[in-house]
Amino acid sequence: MLKPYQKAELAFDIIKEIGQDGRNSRTYVTRDHQLNAEIVTKQIRKGTLNSPEEFFAESQALYASAHPNVVQIHYACYDADHVYVAMPYYRNGSVKDLITGRHMTVREIITLGSQILAGLHNIHSKGLVHFDVKPDNILLSPRREALVSDFGQAKQMNYRGVAVQDRHYYPMMAPEGLETDQFDRTFDIYQVGLTLYRMCNGNEHFYAQMGKYGQGAEFDRETFRFDVRNGKFPDRKSFAAHVPSTLRNVIGKCLETKTEDRYQSALDVANAMAGIDGECLDWRLTDQADRKVWTKMVDESQYEFTVNADGTTICYKSVNGGKARRVGAACKDKMTDRDLRKVFTEY
Repeated sequence: MLKPYQKAELAFDIIKEIGQDGRNSRTYVTRDHQLNAEIVTKQIRKGTLNSPEEFFAESQALYASAHPNVVQIHYACYDADHVYVAMPYYRNGSVKDLITGRHMTVREIITLGSQILAGLHNIHSKGLVHFDVKPDNILLSPRREALVSDFGQAKQMNYRGVAVQDRHYYPMMAPEGLETDQFDRTFDIYQVGLTLYRMCNGNEHFYAQMGKYGQGAEFDRETFRFDVRNGKFPDRKSFAAHVPSTLRNVIGKCLETKTEDRYQSALDVANAMAGIDGECLDWRLTDQADRKVWTKMVDESQYEFTVNADGTTICYKSVNGGKARRVGAACKDKMTDRDLRKVFTEY
């Protein structure tokens, strides 16, 4: 008969705090004495958990979902007041870092998006709904590959493929979260769509839309809820000009307000993204005070395409570092969104 051993001790030094969830947890970079390594330790207050059975729900979900695109787990334990979950320290940060103050190329979005979906498919195959897919929770491995993290809200599906959850991060909530506490894996598909939307347009674009509802005590909850239910938040028509219609359509289907109209699995989304290719993949947008500038390097050719505040455009091409020459067809007094997209698919 196996006997439990309950005298284990945990010892670590806190180096810095890297995340805080006011409801129940804090996350630190620590020096673990047992492993003699820098790791990440998530500290969860026991008082916020409903029962002892929930102490290790997150660590069990992480362990069950072992996959190259899911964050690993070292161990889990507890003391009188807290539960601790120990994970590797990923120094490259998260997708949130990639989209704050800068823009990703379409190729980067598709590559990381496919890795997110691979991890999510694995999570779903283990009977779990994640419930908290967002740029903050997509970490970057040493090889800069996407890793789905933070299983603090993950729940097991029952025999009907339904999981119960009543806690949600408001900006990333799917419409059905406003009506019920029972969900299937399409809840995660909606959050994938929002994550891809933010990857296409940048964090500032997303939070500028959130800002229209106010902040803190002034937040217009009812208008926000109405807009989420009716597909008005986020604005499905508002994309950076270099994002191709094929990717916009994939995101749009993820963001359908009715669950039955969305992709029904992570693999379905990945397969839809797999067909996106063309000249648009490597343009990178830089926002400047009075203009938007896109650059692209193809073989030995460097392109720079500028849209000024007054709507005029100018495009230059240089080869092998030589003199930049104007690309006449892309230099106009005014361009429609459709004209802009044509530039990004032709050059």
